[in-house]
Amino acid sequence: MNYPVPNKDTKNLRFESRLEVPLSWEDPDLSWNTSVYHHDVVVLPVSKIWTPELHVTNGVQTTMKHGNKDLLVHSNGTIEHMVIMNTVVGCEVNLYNYPFASDFCAIGINVWVFSGCGMFLNFGKVSTTSANRGDWLTEEVELNAKGGRDDRNYLWVSLKMRSENPFLSLVLPSILIIVADVVSFSLPLGGGERISFKVTLVLSFIMFLIILNDLLPGGGQCSPIIRKHFCFCLVILVLSTLQSMVLTRLAKCGTLWPCSLSKSKDSLLKDTDNEEVSKSDITVIKLKASEEKKNTALQKVVKFLDKMAAQDQKKARRHRLANKVDLICFCIYLTVLIVYAVVILYFSFGSSCEINHLEFCEY
Repeated sequence: MNYPVPNKDTKNLRFESRLEVPLSWEDPDLSWNTSVYHHDVVVLPVSKIWTPELHVTNGVQTTMKHGNKDLLVHSNGTIEHMVIMNTVVGCEVNLYNYPFASDFCAIGINVWVFSGCGMFLNFGKVSTTSANRGDWLTEEVELNAKGGRDDRNYLWVSLKMRSENPFLSLVLPSILIIVADVVSFSLPLGGGERISFKVTLVLSFIMFLIILNDLLPGGGQCSPIIRKHFCFCLVILVLSTLQSMVLTRLAKCGTLWPCSLSKSKDSLLKDTDNEEVSKSDITVIKLKASEEKKNTALQKVVKFLDKMAAQDQKKARRHRLANKVDLICFCIYLTVLIVYAVVILYFSFGSSCEINHLEFCEY
Protein backbone atom coordinates (compact mmCIF):
# COMPACT_ATOMS: atom_id res chain seq x y z
CA MET A 1 0.00 0.00 0.00
CA ASN A 2 1.33 3.39 -0.99
CA TYR A 3 0.37 6.26 1.31
CA PRO A 4 1.06 9.76 -0.10
CA VAL A 5 1.19 12.71 2.29
CA PRO A 6 -2.30 13.76 3.44
CA ASN A 7 -3.85 17.20 3.67
CA LYS A 8 -4.98 18.19 7.17
CA ASP A 9 -7.81 20.72 7.53
CA THR A 10 -7.13 22.05 11.02
CA LYS A 11 -10.12 24.38 11.07
CA ASN A 12 -12.76 21.70 10.34
CA LEU A 13 -10.81 18.76 11.85
CA ARG A 14 -10.81 16.93 8.52
CA PHE A 15 -8.05 14.59 7.36
CA GLU A 16 -7.89 14.20 3.58
CA SER A 17 -5.74 11.39 2.22
CA ARG A 18 -5.16 9.54 -1.02
CA LEU A 19 -4.32 5.85 -0.85
CA GLU A 20 -2.89 3.73 -3.65
CA VAL A 21 -3.85 0.16 -2.77
CA PRO A 22 -2.56 -2.79 -4.87
CA LEU A 23 -5.03 -5.67 -4.46
CA SER A 24 -4.48 -9.37 -4.92
CA TRP A 25 -7.17 -12.03 -4.49
CA GLU A 26 -7.97 -15.49 -5.75
CA ASP A 27 -10.93 -16.50 -7.89
CA PRO A 28 -10.97 -20.28 -8.68
CA ASP A 29 -13.44 -19.71 -11.50
CA LEU A 30 -10.77 -17.78 -13.41
CA SER A 31 -8.03 -20.42 -13.19
CA TRP A 32 -7.05 -22.60 -16.19
CA ASN A 33 -4.77 -25.42 -17.17
CA THR A 34 -1.58 -24.12 -18.70
CA SER A 35 -1.12 -27.38 -20.62
CA VAL A 36 -4.26 -26.58 -22.58
CA TYR A 37 -3.92 -22.81 -22.67
CA HIS A 38 -0.26 -21.89 -22.97
CA HIS A 39 -0.49 -18.56 -21.15
CA ASP A 40 0.49 -17.94 -17.55
CA VAL A 41 -0.99 -14.40 -17.36
CA VAL A 42 -3.75 -12.69 -19.26
CA VAL A 43 -5.03 -9.10 -19.20
CA LEU A 44 -8.77 -8.67 -18.85
CA PRO A 45 -10.94 -5.54 -18.64
CA VAL A 46 -11.81 -4.65 -15.06
CA SER A 47 -15.45 -4.05 -16.00
CA LYS A 48 -15.88 -7.78 -16.73
CA ILE A 49 -14.34 -9.06 -13.47
CA TRP A 50 -15.62 -8.85 -9.92
CA THR A 51 -13.40 -6.70 -7.70
CA PRO A 52 -13.52 -6.30 -3.90
CA GLU A 53 -14.73 -3.02 -2.52
CA LEU A 54 -12.94 -1.33 0.35
CA HIS A 55 -14.50 1.16 2.70
CA VAL A 56 -13.19 3.49 5.41
CA THR A 57 -14.96 2.92 8.71
CA ASN A 58 -14.48 6.41 10.09
CA GLY A 59 -14.60 8.17 6.73
CA VAL A 60 -16.83 11.17 6.18
CA GLN A 61 -16.54 10.87 2.40
CA THR A 62 -14.79 8.09 0.49
CA THR A 63 -14.43 7.42 -3.22
CA MET A 64 -12.69 4.43 -4.77
CA LYS A 65 -11.73 4.23 -8.41
CA HIS A 66 -9.71 1.79 -10.46
CA GLY A 67 -6.11 2.62 -11.09
CA ASN A 68 -6.29 1.01 -14.52
CA LYS A 69 -8.99 -0.17 -16.91
CA ASP A 70 -7.38 -3.65 -17.02
CA LEU A 71 -6.20 -6.19 -14.48
CA LEU A 72 -3.90 -9.20 -14.47
CA VAL A 73 -5.23 -12.75 -14.09
CA HIS A 74 -2.81 -15.60 -13.39
CA SER A 75 -3.37 -19.22 -14.34
CA ASN A 76 -3.86 -20.26 -10.70
CA GLY A 77 -6.78 -17.81 -10.33
CA THR A 78 -4.79 -15.02 -8.64
CA ILE A 79 -5.88 -11.55 -9.72
CA GLU A 80 -3.80 -8.40 -9.33
CA HIS A 81 -5.22 -4.92 -9.55
CA MET A 82 -4.69 -1.37 -8.29
CA VAL A 83 -7.34 0.91 -6.75
CA ILE A 84 -7.05 4.53 -5.65
CA MET A 85 -9.00 5.68 -2.59
CA ASN A 86 -9.68 9.32 -1.81
CA THR A 87 -11.06 9.64 1.68
CA VAL A 88 -11.94 12.40 4.12
CA VAL A 89 -11.71 11.28 7.74
CA GLY A 90 -13.07 13.13 10.75
CA CYS A 91 -9.93 13.21 12.86
CA GLU A 92 -9.87 15.34 16.00
CA VAL A 93 -6.17 16.05 16.29
CA ASN A 94 -4.98 17.13 19.71
CA LEU A 95 -4.30 20.87 19.36
CA TYR A 96 -3.83 21.53 23.07
CA ASN A 97 -0.18 22.54 22.60
CA TYR A 98 -0.74 24.41 19.33
CA PRO A 99 1.45 25.40 17.50
CA PHE A 100 3.70 22.67 18.97
CA ALA A 101 1.08 20.01 18.33
CA SER A 102 1.75 16.36 17.51
CA ASP A 103 -0.79 13.57 17.49
CA PHE A 104 -2.12 10.53 15.68
CA CYS A 105 -4.92 9.98 13.23
CA ALA A 106 -6.52 6.61 12.47
CA ILE A 107 -7.91 5.54 9.08
CA GLY A 108 -10.00 2.40 9.38
CA ILE A 109 -9.78 0.36 6.12
CA ASN A 110 -11.97 -2.73 6.02
CA VAL A 111 -14.17 -4.85 3.75
CA TRP A 112 -17.64 -6.22 4.22
CA VAL A 113 -17.90 -8.89 6.88
CA PHE A 114 -20.80 -9.99 9.07
CA SER A 115 -20.76 -12.59 11.85
CA GLY A 116 -17.62 -14.19 10.54
CA CYS A 117 -18.89 -14.35 6.94
CA GLY A 118 -17.49 -12.18 4.21
CA MET A 119 -14.05 -11.07 3.14
CA PHE A 120 -10.90 -10.64 5.17
CA LEU A 121 -7.94 -8.42 4.41
CA ASN A 122 -4.33 -9.47 4.56
CA PHE A 123 -2.25 -6.31 4.44
CA GLY A 124 1.29 -6.13 3.21
CA LYS A 125 3.75 -3.33 3.72
CA VAL A 126 2.81 0.34 3.95
CA SER A 127 5.08 2.88 2.27
CA THR A 128 4.90 6.68 2.27
CA THR A 129 5.93 9.20 -0.35
CA SER A 130 6.85 12.92 -0.04
CA ALA A 131 6.38 13.25 3.71
CA ASN A 132 7.17 16.98 3.68
CA ARG A 133 4.20 19.03 2.57
CA GLY A 134 1.97 21.68 4.14
CA ASP A 135 1.85 22.58 7.83
CA TRP A 136 1.75 18.94 8.95
CA LEU A 137 4.57 16.44 8.77
CA THR A 138 3.84 12.70 8.47
CA GLU A 139 6.39 11.02 10.70
CA GLU A 140 5.26 7.39 10.51
CA VAL A 141 2.46 5.20 9.17
CA GLU A 142 1.72 1.84 10.74
CA LEU A 143 -0.90 -0.85 10.12
CA ASN A 144 -2.65 -2.11 13.24
CA ALA A 145 -5.71 -4.12 14.19
CA LYS A 146 -8.02 -3.31 17.09
CA GLY A 147 -7.91 -6.17 19.58
CA GLY A 148 -6.25 -8.48 17.08
CA ARG A 149 -9.43 -8.73 15.01
CA ASP A 150 -9.23 -8.96 11.22
CA ASP A 151 -12.26 -6.71 10.76
CA ARG A 152 -10.77 -3.83 12.77
CA ASN A 153 -7.85 -2.82 10.59
CA TYR A 154 -6.67 0.77 10.57
CA LEU A 155 -3.73 2.89 9.52
CA TRP A 156 -2.08 4.65 12.45
CA VAL A 157 -0.69 7.93 11.06
CA SER A 158 1.73 9.88 13.24
CA LEU A 159 1.50 13.64 12.60
CA LYS A 160 3.56 16.58 13.76
CA MET A 161 2.84 20.21 13.06
CA ARG A 162 5.40 22.57 11.64
CA SER A 163 5.54 25.21 14.36
CA GLU A 164 7.69 27.82 12.61
CA ASN A 165 4.94 29.54 10.62
CA PRO A 166 2.25 29.83 13.36
CA PHE A 167 4.87 30.74 15.95
CA LEU A 168 6.27 33.59 13.87
CA SER A 169 2.84 34.82 12.72
CA LEU A 170 0.85 34.48 15.97
CA VAL A 171 2.79 33.67 19.14
CA LEU A 172 5.74 36.00 18.59
CA PRO A 173 3.57 39.06 17.70
CA SER A 174 1.47 38.50 20.83
CA ILE A 175 4.62 38.49 22.99
CA LEU A 176 5.98 41.61 21.30
CA ILE A 177 2.68 43.46 21.76
CA ILE A 178 2.69 42.68 25.49
CA VAL A 179 6.32 43.83 25.76
CA ALA A 180 5.43 47.07 23.94
CA ASP A 181 2.54 47.61 26.35
CA VAL A 182 4.89 47.21 29.32
CA VAL A 183 7.36 49.72 27.83
CA SER A 184 4.50 52.17 27.16
CA PHE A 185 4.31 52.88 30.92
CA SER A 186 7.38 55.08 30.40
CA LEU A 187 5.28 57.51 28.35
CA PRO A 188 3.89 60.52 30.27
CA LEU A 189 0.28 60.46 31.39
CA GLY A 190 -0.53 63.89 29.99
CA GLY A 191 -0.89 64.68 26.32
CA GLY A 192 -2.64 61.46 25.27
CA GLU A 193 0.40 59.78 23.69
CA ARG A 194 0.19 56.78 25.99
CA ILE A 195 -3.54 56.24 25.49
CA SER A 196 -3.34 56.45 21.70
CA PHE A 197 -0.41 54.03 21.69
CA LYS A 198 -2.24 51.51 23.88
CA VAL A 199 -5.38 51.74 21.76
CA THR A 200 -3.26 50.93 18.71
CA LEU A 201 -1.88 47.87 20.50
CA VAL A 202 -5.39 46.68 21.40
CA LEU A 203 -6.59 47.00 17.81
CA SER A 204 -3.52 45.17 16.51
CA PHE A 205 -4.05 42.34 18.97
CA ILE A 206 -7.72 42.02 17.96
CA MET A 207 -6.55 41.56 14.37
CA PHE A 208 -4.28 38.67 15.39
CA LEU A 209 -7.11 37.16 17.46
CA ILE A 210 -9.34 37.15 14.37
CA ILE A 211 -6.58 35.38 12.40
CA LEU A 212 -6.29 32.79 15.17
CA ASN A 213 -10.05 32.10 15.12
CA ASP A 214 -9.87 31.53 11.36
CA LEU A 215 -7.16 28.91 11.82
CA LEU A 216 -8.41 26.90 14.79
CA PRO A 217 -11.65 24.95 15.28
CA GLY A 218 -14.40 26.33 17.46
CA GLY A 219 -14.38 23.49 19.99
CA GLY A 220 -13.20 19.99 20.77
CA GLN A 221 -12.07 17.73 23.55
CA CYS A 222 -8.69 19.44 23.86
CA SER A 223 -9.19 23.14 23.22
CA PRO A 224 -5.94 24.90 22.18
CA ILE A 225 -4.36 26.68 25.09
CA ILE A 226 -3.21 29.46 22.74
CA ARG A 227 -6.82 30.66 22.52
CA LYS A 228 -6.87 31.19 26.30
CA HIS A 229 -3.50 32.92 25.99
CA PHE A 230 -4.85 35.39 23.44
CA CYS A 231 -7.98 36.08 25.51
CA PHE A 232 -5.90 36.75 28.63
CA CYS A 233 -3.54 39.07 26.74
CA LEU A 234 -6.48 40.99 25.27
CA VAL A 235 -8.02 41.47 28.72
CA ILE A 236 -4.67 42.67 30.08
CA LEU A 237 -4.27 45.16 27.25
CA VAL A 238 -7.78 46.56 27.70
CA LEU A 239 -7.32 46.91 31.48
CA SER A 240 -3.99 48.63 30.93
CA THR A 241 -5.62 51.09 28.51
CA LEU A 242 -8.46 51.84 30.94
CA GLN A 243 -5.97 52.34 33.76
CA SER A 244 -4.04 54.89 31.68
CA MET A 245 -7.25 56.74 30.81
CA VAL A 246 -8.29 56.94 34.47
CA LEU A 247 -4.88 58.14 35.64
CA THR A 248 -4.70 60.70 32.84
CA ARG A 249 -8.03 62.08 34.05
CA LEU A 250 -6.75 62.09 37.62
CA ALA A 251 -3.55 63.92 36.69
CA LYS A 252 -5.40 66.57 34.67
CA CYS A 253 -8.48 67.27 36.78
CA GLY A 254 -7.62 65.79 40.15
CA THR A 255 -10.91 63.91 40.27
CA LEU A 256 -12.55 60.87 38.73
CA TRP A 257 -15.96 62.48 38.49
CA PRO A 258 -17.47 63.17 35.06
CA CYS A 259 -16.71 66.48 33.37
CA SER A 260 -20.10 68.02 34.10
CA LEU A 261 -19.78 67.53 37.85
CA SER A 262 -16.24 68.84 37.93
CA LYS A 263 -17.24 71.92 35.93
CA SER A 264 -20.10 72.62 38.31
CA LYS A 265 -17.69 72.48 41.24
CA ASP A 266 -15.33 74.91 39.47
CA SER A 267 -18.21 77.30 38.80
CA LEU A 268 -19.16 77.25 42.48
CA LEU A 269 -15.59 78.13 43.41
CA LYS A 270 -15.59 80.97 40.88
CA ASP A 271 -18.86 82.31 42.33
CA THR A 272 -17.40 82.33 45.83
CA ASP A 273 -14.36 84.21 44.49
CA ASN A 274 -16.62 86.77 42.85
CA GLU A 275 -18.53 87.25 46.11
CA GLU A 276 -15.25 87.82 47.97
CA VAL A 277 -14.19 90.34 45.33
CA SER A 278 -17.49 92.22 45.66
CA LYS A 279 -17.18 92.29 49.46
CA SER A 280 -13.65 93.64 49.21
CA ASP A 281 -14.84 96.31 46.75
CA ILE A 282 -17.48 97.42 49.20
CA THR A 283 -14.90 97.91 51.95
CA VAL A 284 -12.55 99.67 49.59
CA ILE A 285 -15.15 102.32 48.75
CA LYS A 286 -14.53 103.95 52.10
CA LEU A 287 -10.92 104.69 51.19
CA LYS A 288 -9.71 107.70 49.40
CA ALA A 289 -9.68 107.84 45.64
CA SER A 290 -5.90 107.75 45.18
CA GLU A 291 -5.38 105.00 47.74
CA GLU A 292 -8.32 103.10 46.23
CA LYS A 293 -6.64 102.87 42.81
CA LYS A 294 -3.31 101.78 44.24
CA ASN A 295 -4.80 99.18 46.58
CA THR A 296 -7.06 97.79 43.85
CA ALA A 297 -4.18 97.31 41.43
CA LEU A 298 -1.99 95.70 44.08
CA GLN A 299 -4.78 93.42 45.22
CA LYS A 300 -5.38 92.24 41.69
CA VAL A 301 -1.69 91.51 41.09
CA VAL A 302 -1.26 89.73 44.43
CA LYS A 303 -4.46 87.75 43.95
CA PHE A 304 -3.43 86.71 40.43
CA LEU A 305 0.02 85.56 41.59
CA ASP A 306 -1.42 83.68 44.56
CA LYS A 307 -3.95 82.00 42.33
CA MET A 308 -1.28 80.96 39.83
CA ALA A 309 0.95 79.58 42.59
CA ALA A 310 -1.96 77.67 44.10
CA GLN A 311 -2.88 76.20 40.74
CA ASP A 312 0.71 75.15 40.09
CA GLN A 313 0.96 73.50 43.50
CA LYS A 314 -2.38 71.77 43.01
CA LYS A 315 -1.35 70.57 39.57
CA ALA A 316 1.98 69.28 40.88
CA ARG A 317 0.18 67.40 43.68
CA ARG A 318 -2.20 65.83 41.16
CA HIS A 319 0.70 64.70 38.95
CA ARG A 320 2.62 63.26 41.91
CA LEU A 321 -0.46 61.31 43.03
CA ALA A 322 -1.14 60.01 39.53
CA ASN A 323 2.51 58.99 39.06
CA LYS A 324 2.53 57.10 42.37
CA VAL A 325 -0.64 55.23 41.46
CA ASP A 326 0.78 54.57 37.98
CA LEU A 327 3.95 53.09 39.49
CA ILE A 328 1.90 50.82 41.75
CA CYS A 329 -0.20 49.68 38.78
CA PHE A 330 2.94 49.02 36.76
CA CYS A 331 4.41 46.82 39.51
CA ILE A 332 1.14 44.87 39.79
CA TYR A 333 0.94 44.56 36.01
CA LEU A 334 4.51 43.29 35.72
CA THR A 335 4.00 40.80 38.56
CA VAL A 336 0.85 39.42 36.92
CA LEU A 337 2.69 39.00 33.61
CA ILE A 338 5.59 37.14 35.24
CA VAL A 339 3.25 34.77 37.07
CA TYR A 340 1.22 34.25 33.91
CA ALA A 341 4.35 33.48 31.87
CA VAL A 342 5.31 30.73 34.34
CA VAL A 343 1.77 29.29 34.33
CA ILE A 344 1.37 29.31 30.54
CA LEU A 345 4.77 27.66 30.04
CA TYR A 346 3.84 24.93 32.51
CA PHE A 347 0.50 24.18 30.85
CA SER A 348 2.02 24.38 27.36
CA PHE A 349 4.90 21.96 27.92
CA GLY A 350 4.24 20.31 31.28
CA SER A 351 0.66 19.11 30.82
CA SER A 352 -1.13 17.12 28.14
CA CYS A 353 -4.59 16.20 26.91
CA GLU A 354 -5.63 12.76 25.66
CA ILE A 355 -8.05 11.96 22.82
CA ASN A 356 -9.39 8.53 21.93
CA HIS A 357 -8.87 8.16 18.19
CA LEU A 358 -10.31 4.63 18.01
CA GLU A 359 -13.89 5.33 18.98
CA PHE A 360 -15.07 4.11 15.58
CA CYS A 361 -13.77 0.63 16.44
CA GLU A 362 -15.76 0.35 19.66
CA TYR A 363 -19.00 -1.13 18.38
